[in-house]
Amino acid sequence: MMDIERPEYLKRIADFIGNPNAKVVTGVRRCGKSTLMRQVSERISSGGDANVIYIDMELMANRHLRDTDRFYGHVKDSLAEGKRNALFVDEVQEVAEWESAVRSLIAEGVCDIYLTGSNSRLLSSEYATYLSGRINTMEMLPLSFRECRMFNDAFCSPRTDGELLWKFIETGGFPLVWLREQGDTSTYLTLRDILNTVKTVDIIKRYGVRDSDLLDRIFAFICGNLGNYTSLNNMYNVLHTEDRGVSRSTVYSYVDHLESACLVHKARVYDLKGKRLLSERYKYFLADIGLKHATLGYRFDDIPGHMENILYLDMRARGYDVWVGDNSGKEVDIVAERLGRRVYIQSVYRFSEGAVKREFEGLRGIDDNHPKYVVTMDEHMRGNVDGIICCGLDEFLMKEEF
Repeated sequence: MMDIERPEYLKRIADFIGNPNAKVVTGVRRCGKSTLMRQVSERISSGGDANVIYIDMELMANRHLRDTDRFYGHVKDSLAEGKRNALFVDEVQEVAEWESAVRSLIAEGVCDIYLTGSNSRLLSSEYATYLSGRINTMEMLPLSFRECRMFNDAFCSPRTDGELLWKFIETGGFPLVWLREQGDTSTYLTLRDILNTVKTVDIIKRYGVRDSDLLDRIFAFICGNLGNYTSLNNMYNVLHTEDRGVSRSTVYSYVDHLESACLVHKARVYDLKGKRLLSERYKYFLADIGLKHATLGYRFDDIPGHMENILYLDMRARGYDVWVGDNSGKEVDIVAERLGRRVYIQSVYRFSEGAVKREFEGLRGIDDNHPKYVVTMDEHMRGNVDGIICCGLDEFLMKEEF
């Protein structure tokens, strides 16, 4: 089966090829990091003068390389004199104290280094501080809507724009879902397998989690609260009512583990008037909307939350920092910023009678010239309203620039 290139990610990493830093790509398992690494390694190999060392730490054959000294020794023994050496390590977090070995390889200048990891805290340990200034990082997410169109054209039956959008909403963007035509049952089984693998390998085993049932309930709580503010204290109170044995510290730790495994993302609130991030409120979004359906089943009435999650991920995939906005008490669903340029987004599934003014209110009060969008699935609302662009969800997701 052919690999579909994901141009945005390839372009970002291409800018760093050959520099002396370690290139680190993080993201939830099965989002496409390994495929990206293979494509980059093939580009480097095509020059003819390259020696590519590719280590997949998920393979049993490489289990012995989890030891730092063995890993370092294997890399050194694999170097080819007189050639351009490039090292690729998939799921590098499986190597104990990997940062020490990588730091030494960077200092020696013996190879061009590329690493992937299924942990958002990959570079937060004490050892990783040694790499400060010597790494280039990139986050990878499951397929965006634009990328799903490419995959659908290559592997699945033809779909109209509307059919494609609903499939994306109902199944999410994990590449495995789009590599072949499959029904809803097999799709959700695939998503459950991905979710269970992440929970087992990246959370339960890594952090020694003892109560997997509590972990499942916490994840289900987050899935059921998309689009709403989440208080960990309220989450604890609900779970404690169900099970008096649940401790506050355990709930907080398990949520942190879900973040570390890239299953959930915390979006903080940005005060647009005070121009500061607030610490007391935040929302959680999923790494892929399909994970919710695999956990709770598909709920059509939750479309507003699905849309907000999709828009959040889309802006993250484009390289934006993303927050929830607070404009003097009026919520702005998405505030995205990249290189000093902002985009404001309000997500509205359908406009109820008399609610049009309310949906535009939060954006109208923002006194700057950055683009402002109301994104909807209401076909009757399109066009420019007082400088605010009202467009369909599929139209917005297909935009190249804003």
